[in-house]
Amino acid sequence: MVKGEQFDIPLPERLNLGSYYLDVNLELGRGEKTAIHHKDRAYSFRDLWLLTNRLGNVLKQLGVEAENRVLLILEDSPEWVAAWLATMKVGGVGTHVYTYLKPHDYRYILDLVRPKVVVVDKVTLDRVREGATGCRYPKALLVAGETVPKLRRGEFSLRELMAGAADRLEVEPTHRDDPAFWNFSGGTTGKPKGVPHMHRDGVVAYESFNHILSYGSDDIVLSVPKLFFHYSRDLGLLFPLRNGATIVLLDERTTAPLIFDLIRTYRPTVLINVPTMMRAMIQTPEQERADLSCVRHSMSSGELLSAPLNHEWVRTFGSEVVNRFGSAESGIGYLCNRPGAVRPGSSGTITPLSEVRLVDEEGIEVATGQPGVLHVRSDAAGLYYVREHEKSRATFLGDEWVNTGDVFRQDEDGYFWYVGRADDMVKVSGVWVSPLEIEKTLQECPHLKECAVLGIKDADGLIKIRAFVVPGDGARAGATGRSELEQLLKGYCRERLAPHKIPKAMEFLDELPKTGQGKIDRRLLREQAR
Repeated sequence: MVKGEQFDIPLPERLNLGSYYLDVNLELGRGEKTAIHHKDRAYSFRDLWLLTNRLGNVLKQLGVEAENRVLLILEDSPEWVAAWLATMKVGGVGTHVYTYLKPHDYRYILDLVRPKVVVVDKVTLDRVREGATGCRYPKALLVAGETVPKLRRGEFSLRELMAGAADRLEVEPTHRDDPAFWNFSGGTTGKPKGVPHMHRDGVVAYESFNHILSYGSDDIVLSVPKLFFHYSRDLGLLFPLRNGATIVLLDERTTAPLIFDLIRTYRPTVLINVPTMMRAMIQTPEQERADLSCVRHSMSSGELLSAPLNHEWVRTFGSEVVNRFGSAESGIGYLCNRPGAVRPGSSGTITPLSEVRLVDEEGIEVATGQPGVLHVRSDAAGLYYVREHEKSRATFLGDEWVNTGDVFRQDEDGYFWYVGRADDMVKVSGVWVSPLEIEKTLQECPHLKECAVLGIKDADGLIKIRAFVVPGDGARAGATGRSELEQLLKGYCRERLAPHKIPKAMEFLDELPKTGQGKIDRRLLREQAR
């Protein structure tokens, strides 16, 4: 077992996260300082405070009471931020999901969350309407935006209701152990599972991160992943707000050209990123890139950041990348590299206020250097999945340990190295194989842009390794046919991997499907491969 730095943190009995993240700025005299840049407008902390208070009074007007759930399904905007903070300020429970889902996905989420109110915008309204058909929830639909379509019964214009709402909001005196928000887990490998968290959890997570990379009030934070990704919500929104930093919001789909434009405009000092976008930014022609000398910290999470990609980013842009690893269940980033002590390819060392252990199939801790399933324990962890008793028992163990299902090994210096998902390990010729190991090897091949490797059942029910590959620009432009390229890639693997690890099949794609987090959508790849 490895234990991170432990220290006492202030956890008063009466604690409200909505007030904790936002109201402190007015108490410290930051009311006129810029909190948010969105499109062509700057919002001060006082502007955000007033927006949050009015929205909170709208929620109360629509019947939201303590522990009622509010669901956000809208593009990133000041209204998203205010709705999240307001929900907790009135004692409600904040939940949020992706904006790109299909109506049947929203129906599943609505049945699971049972929200009193759902906040949408014109991008998601029609699909949420369709998903809510015949559903008992929500009781009210709030539509954000300057212009809204014709509304139906039970639907309300957020802007119109806020125009008549009071500027002052009575903060609900919630207990530190009251429910405050849900994280969702498992959206790329199965139906999302809801993990309730308490008000205390948000403070513990903030304090842990703040001891690794503390935002200053002069920081400007730009986040590539959307706010419905809790990595972005916390590191790209809530933690900066708590410290008086400024955040940049974009409601458009994130692309490398857009990110470069925002960097030119706002000169962010912290960039919250994901490996997929890092690769896209590197592949952008040099004359189209922005100068990144303003960035003092680049963060990465959400998927594996390989050592080659890390090195290439540093060579291209000069800014060090701090890789971080956490989970919806733990509520905290429990592994993280440290600024100035990054070990490329690793997930870093244990973070403050966390404990971890690596165990084998019998639950016995493994020796240093050996792979094992990672268990984590912290005061920020959730306790169960909503209406998932059996899965809860397998994940939330006794003595407050959470089984992450991730396989790591720890080196002699205390750095952790990701091996793969325990449930993704496959047996080939009677030997356990990690598809991620093969994927990491292929990613180093200069002929590929990106790839994903999965264990797929064949017609006989046997597991075979299949690689889904996107050729690099050089391979596309060359005369090499796909058959020749496949042989080249298999030869590349043959030189670096044991024979039973060579992919049996390779499928060439123009691009890999992505989730709203910018991660490879492995669930969709599996479905398409059947």
